[in-house]
Amino acid sequence: MRIDNVAVIDHLEVDFEAGLNLVTGETGAGKSILIDALGLVLGNRASSELVRTGAESAYVEAGFEMDPIPEFLDARLREAGIEAEHELVIRREISKAGRGKIVVNGVGSSRALLRDISTSLVDIHGQGDNLALLRRDAGIELLDSYGGLSVLRGQVADAFAGVESTRGDLERLERVARERSSRREHLEFELGELDKAELVSGEDEELASERKLLTHAEKLKELSERSYASLYENEGSVVSRLAQVFQDVEQLASIDARWQCYLDERDALTGQLEDLALNLRDYREEIQVAPGKLDTIETRLTLLDRLKKKHGGTLDAVLERQESVRAELLELSRSSEKLEELRQRLDAARGKYHALAAELSKMRKNSAKRLEKAVAKELPSLALEKARFAVEMREGDWRVSGVDVVGLLFSANPGEELRALGQVVSGGELSRFMLALKAVSAKDETSKVLVFDEVDAGIGGRVADAVGEKLKELATLHQVICVTHLPQIASFAPSHYRIDKIERRGRIETRIERLDSEARVDEIARMLAGAVVTESARAHARQLVTDKSH
Repeated sequence: MRIDNVAVIDHLEVDFEAGLNLVTGETGAGKSILIDALGLVLGNRASSELVRTGAESAYVEAGFEMDPIPEFLDARLREAGIEAEHELVIRREISKAGRGKIVVNGVGSSRALLRDISTSLVDIHGQGDNLALLRRDAGIELLDSYGGLSVLRGQVADAFAGVESTRGDLERLERVARERSSRREHLEFELGELDKAELVSGEDEELASERKLLTHAEKLKELSERSYASLYENEGSVVSRLAQVFQDVEQLASIDARWQCYLDERDALTGQLEDLALNLRDYREEIQVAPGKLDTIETRLTLLDRLKKKHGGTLDAVLERQESVRAELLELSRSSEKLEELRQRLDAARGKYHALAAELSKMRKNSAKRLEKAVAKELPSLALEKARFAVEMREGDWRVSGVDVVGLLFSANPGEELRALGQVVSGGELSRFMLALKAVSAKDETSKVLVFDEVDAGIGGRVADAVGEKLKELATLHQVICVTHLPQIASFAPSHYRIDKIERRGRIETRIERLDSEARVDEIARMLAGAVVTESARAHARQLVTDKSH
């Protein structure tokens, strides 16, 4: 693992060994930053504030050796176009400007991919994971994880979503049904009004035009009569005078051929004037104002205007409203059929959910029995010889996770009744209980990296020895990296790393060092004695290392 310019880390590079690796150091030396940096290559959210002051960017690179590569991991990488045989190198870069870059085996990738593959690479356990055991749904999560029930649980969740969706549809339709009577009455009145109006698209424009003509009928008749008379009927009309003009032009043309072209247009021009005169005569005779006609048009336009103001402003909008009302009435008439159909669908959805939830409950009960036995075998080795653990299951309300309410019960001492985990365990007991759970699940998992960040809080003495033994046992199956403050636990692993803060050129830097045998003794002695390391502390530390090495 390589880290550059992350927080107080200028440059840090470390190769962890197979088996158990222990990390120690003074409080504030940067152990948590090491774990946070590992979280970055696993897809955790990054912040530009992590970039070391004065640097433009920071990066973390982690290389994982896998033989063989887990099947899911291989499939997910191939899906992303990434080749990985036995080695996977993830590089995460963060810039001061907030931009980021992720590269997996040389291929640009995304945080989503890192989050997908992280569970196949690393499990990080800290104080927050211990507290997670106290959450309401911790028992369900534990049973489903231990029993490998994620697929069945997903089916239950889908079935629950189907029930909720159908129930929502049914409730909405039932509300409509309850309001149907008054709604139908209102719509039928509205449709009756619209149907009675016998609306025709464009009718309002035609009526407005006709109203304009009728309003000016006398003037139109007067103008057409006078124009007709002037053109054709009166003595000295335009047509008769034009005939005289063309007689004169004809004489001109007989003398000067330049006038012949006007004679060629004589028939067309005369015809147009005669046609205009005839149209004026016919138009004059057509203007007949029937008594009450204008009042009828005004009444009709008033009705149309009222409907337009009520339903959208245009006659087309009124016609659209008429059709929508008709459609809604039809829908209301069919609602009874839909109600029955939805009730049947809801019954079917409930039946499917109930069957799947019952199967999930059965599998969880089997998982609970196996988990109780497996944890009971682990507790004595963690200095919890008299402790008891049980899983309590009862049926509760229908939920997305099923119908089970699962409680984790614990008793640390003989004679004490089993109670909810959060009511009876101390911080140290909770840490050991979590370690027991991890030991149980680790036996069924593909080899990966297990990181324990100060899970030894609240313990010491013989209990610390027991925790160290359990970590050592886990390290036979997985690579284990443990951040600890306890010398008893630190003495268990020859792969011991110390994180220090040093001041160089006026700045604080964090460094990591793999300790040789003598340096290990010195570090454990420091952890035992504090600031002043005595020879007796060194002797004690040496004895611890010697005892734990066998």
